[in-house]
This record gives sequence, C-alpha cells and structure tokens, in this order.
Amino acid sequence: MMVQSITTPARIPSSSSLGTFTPDPTLRNQYKSDASLRRVTTLFLPDGVVQSTAQDFSRFGEEVLSKKIFDWVSDAERNTPYLKGSGRDSFGRKTDELVTSEGWRSLQEMGLKEGIVAIAYENEYLEYSRLVQFVKYHIWAGSNANVTCPSAMQDGAASLLKRHLSNIDLSADSASLDIYKSAYKRLTSRKSDAWTSGQWMTERVGGSDVSGTETLATYSPSVDNSSPRAIASDGSPLGPWVIDGFKWFSSATDSQMTVLLAQTPKGLSAFFAPMRRISPSGDSKLNGISIQRLKNKMGTKPLPTAELELKGMRAYLLGKEGAGIPQISTMLNITRVHNSVTAVGLLGRGLAIAKAFAEVRQLVGKGNRKVLKDVPLHLHTLAKLTLNYRGDMMITFFTVYLLGVSEQGTSTGTSNPSFASHQLRPQAFEDIGLLLRILTPVIKARTAKTSITGLQECIEALGGVGYLDNEESQHINISRLFRDANVLSIWEGTTNILGTDFVKVLKGRNGTKTLVALERWGINAISELSLYEPSNVSDIDLVKSAILDKLRSFKSYIEATSVEELVFHSRDVMDSFANIVIGVLMVVDVERDDDAIAMELLQRFAVQHQFGGAKPADWAIEAEWDSKIVFGEGIEELGSTKSML
Repeated sequence: MMVQSITTPARIPSSSSLGTFTPDPTLRNQYKSDASLRRVTTLFLPDGVVQSTAQDFSRFGEEVLSKKIFDWVSDAERNTPYLKGSGRDSFGRKTDELVTSEGWRSLQEMGLKEGIVAIAYENEYLEYSRLVQFVKYHIWAGSNANVTCPSAMQDGAASLLKRHLSNIDLSADSASLDIYKSAYKRLTSRKSDAWTSGQWMTERVGGSDVSGTETLATYSPSVDNSSPRAIASDGSPLGPWVIDGFKWFSSATDSQMTVLLAQTPKGLSAFFAPMRRISPSGDSKLNGISIQRLKNKMGTKPLPTAELELKGMRAYLLGKEGAGIPQISTMLNITRVHNSVTAVGLLGRGLAIAKAFAEVRQLVGKGNRKVLKDVPLHLHTLAKLTLNYRGDMMITFFTVYLLGVSEQGTSTGTSNPSFASHQLRPQAFEDIGLLLRILTPVIKARTAKTSITGLQECIEALGGVGYLDNEESQHINISRLFRDANVLSIWEGTTNILGTDFVKVLKGRNGTKTLVALERWGINAISELSLYEPSNVSDIDLVKSAILDKLRSFKSYIEATSVEELVFHSRDVMDSFANIVIGVLMVVDVERDDDAIAMELLQRFAVQHQFGGAKPADWAIEAEWDSKIVFGEGIEELGSTKSML
C-alpha cells in the first residue's frame, strides 16, 4: 500500500522587505486618552471651564502628534544651534551671530501663539487660569523640542514685572516702570512681537549657590541717551547700570531680554536688560554681550545654552540694591512649576508610547500569538509607573491650583467652584502662600526624579527600539525624552539644594505657621463628608486615619529635630511630605465619585507608603487591575465628576 506523503510549504527566509514587521504604534490624543490628566482636570477645574476648554485641548492634543510638529522636532534636533563663522566674520571681527533651526523657531512661534504663557495673564478663567495654562503645557511637553525652557523664564519674568508694576514701592523710578510695562506687554503676548526671556544666575564659581557671584554692576547714568548706543533694539532707552562679568550657563540665548544677578556696592542685586541695542552704525547688536561658546549637552540639544561675557551691558535695577534674591525667587517659584509640569508631561508621553507599543508588539511562541499587553509582568511594570505618574500629577496640579488662587489675591472666588475649591482649598488665604513655599521645591525635586527613572523604564518597555534615537519615527522617540528629562533634576536647583531649602523654610521664621497650616489643610481635606458613599468605607477610613497619623508624626519630627540633621536627611524628608500630600489628594479624588480604579490606585499607594491599604489576596486579581489601570476604558464624558476611566 502506497503512503501519500504530506508536503509542507517551503519556508521563505526573511529579507529587508519580507518577513515579520511590527506595526507602527499609534499614539492617541493625550487629552482624551490620558486618564491621569483627565482626573486632575476634572478635580481642579469646574465643569464649566472643562466644557469651555475641551475643544481647544482636544484640537491641540491632535496637533502636537501631527507629522508637521514631529518634522519640526526632528529638524531642531538635527540642526542644533551654532555660531556663524564661530562667532567672527571673515576678517576676524566678532559678530556673535547665533543661528537656530527652522524647526526650533517654528515650535517657539507655535507655543507663543497657543498662549503657553499668555493664558495665565489673559486671566480669562480667574483662579483657574494657571490650571488651563498648564493642562495645555502638559499636552505640549513631549512635542516641543524644549522651547518651554524660554517659556518658563518668560513666565517667570512676566510674573516678576507684574509684581513691580502692581507695587509702586518696589520700583519708584517712573522711567523704569515704562520700560517694564513695555516688556510685560510683550512677554504676555501671543503676537509675532512676543518676547521670551533669559534668566542668568549661574557662574563658574558655583551652580545653584549664587553667593559668590563675580559679575559686577556699576551705576553710570551719564551716558548720552541721544546716542544710538543708548537705545535698545525696540527703541526704548537703555538702563543706567553697566554690567561686566561672565555667565557660565545661559539658556535661551536667543531671547529678547533677560533677568540676571550682579553684585553692587550694597550686595547681590537683580537686573532687567534687553538682549540687543542699536550700534553707532544703526544696526542691531548684542547689548554688551559676547557669546564665548555654546554648550555641548547630553540633551536639550535644540536649546541654545551659552557661556556669555558681559562688557558694558546696560540694564535696569529690579527692586532695591542688595535685594536680588527675593527678586529672583519670584521667578524661581514660577520656573520650578514649569520644570515639574515638564517632568510629568514627558513621563506621560513616555507611558503613552510604551502603551501604544504594547498593543502592537507581537510575541511569537508556542500556541497562540500574543501581543505585549497580554503579558502580566509587562502590564504590572506599566501599572507601577502609572501609579507614580498619577501621584506626581496630583501634587503638581494641586500646586498649580494654589498658584492660580494666590495670584488672584484675597478676593478670589467664583460662582462656579471646582471640587478642589470645596475640599482642597486652604481656609485661610495666608495658608496658601505658606503651602506654596514648601510645595514648589518638593514637586520640582520629586517629579524630576520620577520622570528620569520612569522614562528609563519606558525605554526598556520598547526593548532595543526604545534605546534607538528614532528620528525617523519621532513620535516614539523615548530616548529623546529621556535625554531631555535628565536636566530637570539640575535646572532651577539640584535635589540637594531643594532639600536644603525645604528644611530651612520649615525651621525658619515661618516654619511653625507652615506646619500648622499643613496640618490644618490635611485634616480639613479628608475629614469632610464625601459626595459619594465609598463602596469600601472601612478601607478608606483606615487609609485616612493612617495619613493623618503620618501627618502629625511628620510635624512632630520636624519640630523636634535639628536643622543639621534634617538637612542630612532632606531627600527623605521631602519624600515623606510629598507622600502625605499625595495621599490626601488621592483620598479626595476617590471620594468625589467613588471611582473603582482611583480606589485601587489609592490602595496601592497606601501599601507602598505604609498608609494602611490592602493588597489583593490573589496575584491574578492584581493582574486584572493592572490592565484596567494601564489601559482603562477611555473618556466618555467631559466635565463630569464621574469616573474618567
């Protein structure tokens, strides 16, 4: 009997055009798909504001993922800033002509037109204007090639000048006020004549420590203001102070103005200066500034960061001589918030890329083919990152909320309050400033570290593809985000500098009042009745009780411990404080609508930081929650306090 043989199809070898190819991951509109962003939006913004901004946020969420934007990013990354002719003409004369890419300039123009800074000063949404600004900023973070660095200093300078314009005692010179009015108008504009700003503090003698500043300012008002050399490029008169020195790290070198520190006979002082002035020949030139070289950095490569020599720079004194630190601190309070929103924004984009990749990356093995999102361990890793992201989002946008309230003054109040206004707003207006002062350095320190480590995990989640500098697929280029994120723990103060600052505030003149304000806020926030009866009252009550115990213990620990010991442990002290605040915020978030996923995240956070909580008895149940935490169900309704997942 003849046995019929069964032939198997011949196997075809793979080639450059044949074989298995992973489909291109598709990023979703972050405003619609990022559950953590939607939770903070609906927690801190009133329904009416959510509804009125939803269309613009949704439009912007699509635009930042467009081919046009990523082409600009690629151009900015590829064509980094340089000095034309190495800063000299063909005959050796200094020119200091800085060249930036078309992509950089286009992204900067887009950010200005979108109101990334202007929204806060247009004040359409009163105490919620800062929240609207930074929700948009968050969406922008992963697609802007670092144009938000000059935006941050632009915002800081606008805040400082606004303070001077609203308090005549700070700047009694009417000529100075006219200059400030003109600059403020440009700093807060969306038009083509809008300005960005530099912020020059760092010198060779020290980084965050400005006490050794070697740049000197001399009062010299005798220069003839009818001379072309005495006119800024915008036609305004130059200031009566002459500044000479050297600035070691000067980002946003292509800005139109700067705020800088220099020594006067009365001590360290702050100054406002335009970047350019009119030369005797009538041409525009740098205002006593010589670009020595551009920095070669690990990341933020499209951003022109320079070493600058100042010789005869003309400037205006900001405030009083010897009072430079309070002036620059006004800017730092703003720029550190920008730093924090950038950090959570970059991590949010990294998670979005990791999730998109997990949906298309196939795994080949015995049995049915799977995609990466079907692997429990992989989802468990992404769920842990999501928990960290959610917590940092909560504390960052709470700080933004308080910043917006503080800027409106004691008259703050609307007929359409947000849920946060009911339960999270400090009862005493003074408490807002006290809490802001300690929240700002803490969120800056915490979010930077979370972003850096989180983005490294996101790179790993893509395997070898994540390690590549994916210029040809810029939308999944996590390595760019990671490189850029590493500066966030350094800009505006390193972690140790921030920890020292935090401790000194708590042990300083207002330390006792600050600790009392913190305790009062925490008790009031989670002692109120919730809008919804939580489905597991006993669990959440245990978490509440544990958080309040931690809060009281924190207060006692600060009061009983020396400054020196607290500084030594300041990183841990900041983490303890942040965990308490995040715990309070997550409890309030759960109690407003009894959202199941928000409750699961709270339980996990509580277990992680010893606030009570309970882990699922079965790992398989935990794995099911991982899937819900990472991928959720999307956003069904805008402007509702119901679950956004």
